[in-house]
Amino acid sequence: MNSKRRLTRSSKRILTGVLGGIAEYFGISAAMVRIIFVILTIYPGHILFGLLVYLLLTVLIPEDSGTMHHSTFWGSGQQSRSRKELHDVTEEDTDKK
Repeated sequence: MNSKRRLTRSSKRILTGVLGGIAEYFGISAAMVRIIFVILTIYPGHILFGLLVYLLLTVLIPEDSGTMHHSTFWGSGQQSRSRKELHDVTEEDTDKK
């Protein structure tokens, strides 16, 4: 078995996919990681530190390459894809009256 696990941001994301990616890496529930993170973050005096850690992890952990990302938190269905080029495209009117 020659598969290396890489820590990447999850494609099943709520905000940036950091906590989901950590859960996938360790093979545990993403909901559990999110609940633990929220509890540790709202602990008195740790809110700013928790937000800074989350932003730092967002910058440091790379995105999972080759997948489309759907934002379930905002409900926008935001997708990240590479740009496609179209060649030899013609436009025709489809209205036949």
